[in-house]
Amino acid sequence: MAIKVTWEKGYGRLPRMQWSLEDPALETFARFGVVHELTAGEDVFEQGRHSDALYLVLEGEVAILKDGQEIARLGKSISFGEMGLLLGRPRGAAARAIVDSRILELCQGDIDQMLEQEPRWAAWLYRVLAECLAEYLALAAEEGA
Repeated sequence: MAIKVTWEKGYGRLPRMQWSLEDPALETFARFGVVHELTAGEDVFEQGRHSDALYLVLEGEVAILKDGQEIARLGKSISFGEMGLLLGRPRGAAARAIVDSRILELCQGDIDQMLEQEPRWAAWLYRVLAECLAEYLALAAEEGA
C-alpha cells in the first residue's frame, strides 16, 4: 500500500499519526498541496486562526503551543491539524518550527481538487482521516468512562 499510518503515543495527550508514504503518494500530495520551507522560530499557524488544512512534517521539527506553552513536539512524518481540516474550527493551538523544517500543507480545496482529478488518492486520504477521527473519539470515550 502506498499510504500507511501508525499511531504514535507520547506527543501530549492525543496520539499522533506517523505516516509512511511511498513516493507516488508523496508526489501526489505534494502536487496538490504546498510544501513550505520554514526557518527555526517561524510560525506555521497561530492559535485561534481559521483552520482548513492538515500538515505533514517532511523534515525538521515543529512544536505545538497552547496559550504559549509547548504541549508537543512533532518530527519527521508526523501530521498535525487534522481536526482543523475535518471540523473547520479555529485552531486550538499554535504550531512553530523548532529548527529549519519542510512541511506539506493540504487544505480542503487541495483535497477537493484531488478528489476530482485523483479520486483513488483522495479516497485513501479520507480513509486515514476517518481513522484519525475514530481514534480521537475512542480516546474521548475512554476518558469519559
